[in-house]
Formats: sequence, C-alpha cells, structure tokens
Amino acid sequence: MNYQDEGVPTVAALQIEKRYGEERAKRLRDDGDSQFVDISLSDKFHSFLDDPWVDAAPVKNASSMFPNNRCQVLILGAGWGGLLYAIRMIETGVRPEDIRIVDRAGGFGGTWYWNRYPGLSCDIESYCYLPLLEETGYVPRHRYSSGEEIRQYADLVAQKWGVADSAVFQTKAETLEWDEESKEWQVELVQQRHGEQPQTLHIRAPFVATVNGVLSWPKLPGVPGLLDYQGHVFHSSRWNYALTGGSPEDPSLTKLRGKRVAIVGTGATAVQIVPHLARWAEHLYVVQRTPAAVDHRDQRETDPEWFRNEVATAAAWQRERLRNFHQHFTIEKQPSINLVDDWWTGAVGMVAIAGNAAGPKAMDELPAYMQKLHAMDLPRQQRIRKRVEEVVKDPVVAKKLQAWYPTWCKRPTFHDEYLSTFNRENVTLVDTDGKGLDHLTNDSIVAGDESYPVDVIIYATGFRSPFTGSPAQKANMTIIGRNDVSMSEEWARSGPSTQHGVLDHNFPNLFLSGPWQASNSPNYLFNVDALAKHSAYILAEAKRKAGGYPFAVTATAAAAQDWGVQVLMRSPPMAAIAGCTPSYFNVEGGIDRAPPEMQMIMARSGLWGHGIEDFMRVVEAWREEGSMQGIEVST
Repeated sequence: MNYQDEGVPTVAALQIEKRYGEERAKRLRDDGDSQFVDISLSDKFHSFLDDPWVDAAPVKNASSMFPNNRCQVLILGAGWGGLLYAIRMIETGVRPEDIRIVDRAGGFGGTWYWNRYPGLSCDIESYCYLPLLEETGYVPRHRYSSGEEIRQYADLVAQKWGVADSAVFQTKAETLEWDEESKEWQVELVQQRHGEQPQTLHIRAPFVATVNGVLSWPKLPGVPGLLDYQGHVFHSSRWNYALTGGSPEDPSLTKLRGKRVAIVGTGATAVQIVPHLARWAEHLYVVQRTPAAVDHRDQRETDPEWFRNEVATAAAWQRERLRNFHQHFTIEKQPSINLVDDWWTGAVGMVAIAGNAAGPKAMDELPAYMQKLHAMDLPRQQRIRKRVEEVVKDPVVAKKLQAWYPTWCKRPTFHDEYLSTFNRENVTLVDTDGKGLDHLTNDSIVAGDESYPVDVIIYATGFRSPFTGSPAQKANMTIIGRNDVSMSEEWARSGPSTQHGVLDHNFPNLFLSGPWQASNSPNYLFNVDALAKHSAYILAEAKRKAGGYPFAVTATAAAAQDWGVQVLMRSPPMAAIAGCTPSYFNVEGGIDRAPPEMQMIMARSGLWGHGIEDFMRVVEAWREEGSMQGIEVST
C-alpha cells in the first residue's frame, strides 16, 4: 500500500507528515505534563474542586451506612463504572445490601455528575454508549445523549438494580491496607459533607473494586499570574450557572450579557461549550494552543418506531452493534455492513490506539505499519481541514483552526456549530501557535504581545492523564497489599502484575478496572463493563471454590508474569502514539522521553495491542474453559 492508493499524492503526503512533525515540535516542552497544575494536589487551587451540585439532595451520614463498621463489597466510584461493577456482582449472587459504593461526589454519574456545562453530550452514539439498554428497555432521546439524560439514566439504573441506597456520597477512600490473617481490607474513609467538619471512618471489607474513572481530576494550565486575575473564574467541570445564568437543562446563559469571556482550551469540552458562550457573551475569546479536528456530528432525535424496528431488533442487539462498531477500527477490510454509520466509524486511524491483530508483530515492522496508518488516515484529515476552509469565512482564522496531526493523536471531536461560531463578530480566536497563554494580569489574559481584558475566564483544560500512575495514584489514595507492598511504589518500579488486568498478584480481593494490561475502545464504558463481568465471574467462582468466607483470591505470580509477556508481545501496534503531538494520550510527549528500560515496563503494562474484540475473545475463552487457570484461592 502507498499513499496514492488512498487518493493522496505521495509528495503531498510526505509534506503533510513533515508539517505534522513541525507542529508537534512547537508543542513539546521540557516540563511535559508538569506544565499543568493538578488541582487536587494543590492547596492554593483546591477551591476549583468545590462541588456546585451537592445541595441538590441530602447526603447520608457515612457512619450509618456501615453496620459494625463493615461491608461485604466496597466499590470505589459511583460513576457508570462503579454501577456496572455493582450490577455484574449482583447478577452473580451478591446482595445489593451487601454492597457499598463510595464517591466524593454527591450523586451517581461520575464524569456526568461533575460535568454539566452547556451543550454537554456524549460523542459516542447513545445506542452504543448507554449500558444495559436491552435490560432496561430504555430508549435514548437522541442519537447522542445529553449529559443530563446520561446522569438521570444512571439514577434509573441504580434504582432498578437496588443499589440507590448503597451509595456513600461525599466520601473518599484515603487508605486501603490488606490484612492477611482476616483476608480483608482495612479501609480509612473520610466524609466531607457540605458545611460540616470531615468525619473519618475505619471500616473493613473483604472485597474492594477500584472504579475511579479515567478523567477524574481537573487540571489548570501553569500560567504565570494564575491567581493574580481578579475576575470570575472556574473550571468547565465545575460549571458556575450562578455566574453565567441558565442550568444544565437550559443553556440560556443570560447573565453573560455584556460580559467579556475567555475560554481556555479547544478540546472536546470546549468544542461543545463555545457555541453557547458565543450566543450570550458580549465578546468571546477562544484561547487555542492546538486546534481540534472537528468532524460532522449529525445529531437527531430518536424515532421510537425506528429504534424498535432498526436497532433493538433481536436479543443481544447492543453487543452486536458494539462488535460492528469496533470492527471498523482496522487496517484490514471494513465490515460490509455499518450498523452505527456515524463519523466515528470513518475514523479508522483510531486503530493506532485501539489496537489491531493485523498490526506489526515486532518493532522493526513499525515503519511499514506507520505508512499504512498514514495512508488510511490522510484522506480523512484532509477532508476535515477542507471542511474548516468551507465553513470559516476568514481565511486567516480558518488556517489557524486546521489540525495538523493524525487522527489517533487526540480524541476526535464532532460538532455542527463549532466552526461556524468563528464567523460571528463577537468571537475572537486567540491562537497561541502551540505555546499557550503567556500570563495573566488582574483583569486580562496575555498571549504574545496582545492583552485581552476579560470579565470571566473558563478553563476547559482537561484532566490528569489516565495513563499515568497506579489505581492508588489515580484515586489519590494509598494501597498497601501483601507483605506491605505499596501499590504506587511497586507499579512505578515494575508495573502491574495482573491476570487480565483485573487482579494484581500483590493485592488480593482487589478488583481493578483498567486500562492497564486490559484493552481499549472509543466507547470506554464497554471496556469497564467487560472487566466488571470478568471480575464478578472470578469472585463468584472463587467463593464456590473456597466453600464460603473468608478467602483471598488473586492472580498467581506465574500467571501475572505470563500475562505481562502476552501484553508485551502485542504492544508494537500501540507504538504509533509515541510520535504524536502532545496530549493526555501520550502524557504531553512524556512517553517518547522515557528511558528504554521504562518503555519496556510501559509496554508490558499497557493496552492489549490486538484490539478490544480480540481481548474479549481471550477472556471469554478463559471463562468458558472454566478452571480459573492462573487464579489462586486461599482460605
């Protein structure tokens, strides 16, 4: 295969690749991921984490939720992942009343609890994204569900499976410590209810699942003068409707009339917010470091009759739809039928981070593989760059809005109004050519030689990378396993030692939720549900083998070693991310700079490089075999 096979002349294609490299080089910084302020680790900026939604409902006192300071199964995280872990365990025999779901939020939903900004909706088709549609009979209202609908559906699911009363909200796990003698975890929880002093609880739980999500901790740009600015400011994940007007149900931002607003960031979040800000602000400044590649969205309401006759047509229809969706991320022949038929399924370059069994088997095959990837991807990116020219009237602005990187380097974005927003007279693109803002003053943002006085600054600057640290670090807690092994220290030194990504040899009875040593899909909820089912199966089978409580279940050292080798052997297809423009995908270019020995650990710790459906085939065959090979149960 060569570039001309895909309709892009070879010389032009090479010039585009050269441009990709030049744009990447502009954005690489010596401080890498540390250029950002991790809000959760900084006392100075901790107010950016304040919960604007918690007053909507009373939160139970945590001490009343743990009779005898115990529970049978403790799930850390009340987002969709936590709900799915609870539901899959209930399906294998765990009673809802024996489960406790802990979350620092004030309700279910995870990312959909915290993020309620105007225009928020999922970028994955709702008939694929929303779990358990077949079981609930729920019909999503739109092709792409709004954040409010997704959050409300989470509440519906919690009620249906009987775990609505199992939640311990506004509560965070600080430490987990394994007790080998009693075969259970000693857990320190801290509840911080609104307007009250923190309450510390010490409880015990034989089984714990860490399901803390992938994008949980907001970050700010490390811009000089960040605290000098005296105007109104907030992070997009804590939207301040008291300041802007409107509500999650009504994006009428009436209080922004007459206001000059700056939004910092142009990723998937800002793409949805910008059109709404532009409608209401006197003037909107969109601060861009790297342009988003914005494809069509084609939102529409769901016709219930069409849904019944064309989508939910047979048993297991949602699993088949997702299988078909995944099959479009391949370097081989596309499926003859496209059940989803959206612009995601045209983004075949995402195979570079989704993985594919037809990818390279060794690193010396990577150059040829990269040529294939670029050949597939260039026509799409050229079309998207052309779309900018067709929609944005000012050619100078259009040029600055064109994305110069392959599809797989950033999560694709989809919107039908974002680009046309830059045709409005009250919208200014502040393009920083990859540098970001220079500094802030008491009343302005400063980029290069230009100063822009603003009344409100909104940071749509994303979250801590999900691909750094252990589950303990991901949740800002301490986990101590067998033989006093610290998870954070062990994973930093050697990486995880898991079977199928769900049980680490050093941490019995602790069920993990990926992505380490597991797989990936653009639809993350499919990943977490696959691991939830796998974890629930292992727990149920371990209980059967043990004949009752207490017992410890974990991966054997040999099985964990073998699984790490299996992941490593399938890692070459994932190497394409290393040369990308900086983003959370590659930890702001940090993956490229890791020393060789660390890159080897990262490869055996990373994603299953043959793709999500191949991963499913492996774990489902393991369950079908039935002997729990590689799993140790001790009483």
